[in-house]
Amino acid sequence: MRRIGILGGGQLGLLLAESIIRLGGGVSIYDPSPTAPCCLHYKDVVNSPWTDMYALNDFFSRCDAVTYEFENVESGSLYSLEKEKPILPSVKVLRTCQDRILEKCYLRNEGFPHVFFDVVETAKALPKVAAKFGYPFILKTRRGGYDGKGQWLINSAEELTPIVQQLEESFGDTFSGIVEEPIEIATEMSCIVGRSPAGEEIVFPAFENIHREHILDMTIVPASVPAELTKTLQDLALAAARKLDVYGLLTTEFIISRNAPKTNTGTKCGSFYIYINEFAPRPHNSGHITRNACNISQFEALARILLSIPLSKPKLISKGAYCMTNMLGDIWLAQGTSELDLSSLADHPDVLDVVVYGKQEAKLQRKMGHFVTYGANADAAVKAAQAFKKSLLRPAGIRR
Repeated sequence: MRRIGILGGGQLGLLLAESIIRLGGGVSIYDPSPTAPCCLHYKDVVNSPWTDMYALNDFFSRCDAVTYEFENVESGSLYSLEKEKPILPSVKVLRTCQDRILEKCYLRNEGFPHVFFDVVETAKALPKVAAKFGYPFILKTRRGGYDGKGQWLINSAEELTPIVQQLEESFGDTFSGIVEEPIEIATEMSCIVGRSPAGEEIVFPAFENIHREHILDMTIVPASVPAELTKTLQDLALAAARKLDVYGLLTTEFIISRNAPKTNTGTKCGSFYIYINEFAPRPHNSGHITRNACNISQFEALARILLSIPLSKPKLISKGAYCMTNMLGDIWLAQGTSELDLSSLADHPDVLDVVVYGKQEAKLQRKMGHFVTYGANADAAVKAAQAFKKSLLRPAGIRR
């Protein structure tokens, strides 16, 4: 039995592990938290800090190949381990994608469409960089930001002053980041590519994503954009995966605008302008929808790559539309219960799938699960999702 190590025990690792086991593989999990979802379901688990080289060495010794389910893994400790066992995608890819400065510079240097940006080396340098760059701009930290964390929209020097003070207090001399030109967004999209060491390449359909308060709320497929735009996004996603030399999965997140930017760093496609926002070298939240909408899910694709099983070309299995909706901790808090009340599910036949991740504590805006709906078209799928979510936001035991 080929054993796959997964660095990170969250929901993406949980669903990946399920696919690996279904294909005959074994799974080992490494996560600092013993209450991470994977750690509650699987036996071969290591709970130790990311910097514990003894624990990591022992973990790698038990695995045939290793992957990761999020980017906050410390890449520095993995370079020596990569010489012993394959890490897919590579540590070089991980390091580029977990560092906004490296990622943005990569996009610029390789000629990929990107939002115009500049680098900030210290918090004290921000006013000078801002004066040169011009207001308004979006400030983003170099590392660790997700779901809107670690970024600020700054419209004036007056707004910048308290942010500089905050950064100096929080980071001292260690802060660095980027400033970006704000883009008026028409829609946001993502596209997942899989590549195997055997030379196989697959590209999933492009997904349309709706965010609320910087957190992914819904993913819809097929996307309601022209076919020419979808094809361009798929081509860009594959080109990026090839250029980065990715073996495994790479998710490319796109910003689509109808307005020409101040600085021409995007790609024009019909009446749209395309920008790559960021990469995720792993399964992606938007890719949950592939479990129901496609003949092969993102998780099975990565499992096949890790287990050296041939890939299949992804395709939609129906002419209708699918909508994946995140379930945040807000739902649990609204119900007033630690266990999700799904009694209203009987009233919503268009819900195809409900996945609860098993996280121990519900918090506002924390991703606790997701569900997928189906409809004859995108509007029908979205309306079905909105209706089911509304039913969940009532106190437990109440159905109307």
